[in-house]
Amino acid sequence: MQRFTVKHIVLLIAIGCMLYLLPNNLPLGQLNLAGMDNGGLSSLLASFTGSFYSNIIQEDRYLILLDGLKTTAIISVCATLFGTLLGGLVCFMRMSPNRALSAMAKVYISILRGMPVLVFLMLMFYVVFASVDINPVIVSVIAFGMNFAAYVAEIYRAGINSIDKGQTEAGIAMGFTRVNTFIFIILPQTIQRILPVYKGEFISLVKMTSVVGYIAVQDLTKASDIIRSRTFDAFFPLVMVAILYFFISWVLMLSLEYVERLVDPKSKRKQIEGV
Repeated sequence: MQRFTVKHIVLLIAIGCMLYLLPNNLPLGQLNLAGMDNGGLSSLLASFTGSFYSNIIQEDRYLILLDGLKTTAIISVCATLFGTLLGGLVCFMRMSPNRALSAMAKVYISILRGMPVLVFLMLMFYVVFASVDINPVIVSVIAFGMNFAAYVAEIYRAGINSIDKGQTEAGIAMGFTRVNTFIFIILPQTIQRILPVYKGEFISLVKMTSVVGYIAVQDLTKASDIIRSRTFDAFFPLVMVAILYFFISWVLMLSLEYVERLVDPKSKRKQIEGV
């Protein structure tokens, strides 16, 4: 089966643009070479250029998209870092022999995984921080980070449990402390095993940030709403936002795949053999 590449996506977008810009009174069956010779192609290109100019270039509207892109990137990266660290703490509590800590972690994970992220975001902004003068971007980072932590904690736990307990016992028998055994023996193998799942959750977090407009944060999606309200044209703003989200996800995916190769023992062996 042929792979669905970036070239195919660009081609589909181009076809969609052409269909969108076709005159309403021109059936597809009449779009022939003769029509193109009579100025049909010129009219199509002029319409496409005009729509692009009015939605993206006029009044520097591309700056709105760039501001939204910056906000989306800040929320995504900061929420991921916060959620990754918090997820490690929640995982520690979840796997603790202390029943009280384990129970609290279970409740936290159940509530955050069972609640829609939009509802939790609005609860944080309109209820928890209602009486506090705080930047909505910070509230978004906290809300998405807490939600991400609930999933990351279970990813960590599954990865740690997948490691044979005999390796921990062997490390202790060799003179390592339990902490050193975990850091130098268990953790590297855990990271290697959880990265594919972690990568998917990370990309999902980036896409979930599209709802921050509900608390007056101007992200990419909100930027497209602003442009659409001024031009009354939904096509170009939404297509541009879709392309930018795809670009962000693609770059992040490549970065995580690079990290995945770094921690893969097979890649390390190939590098050593190459040297």
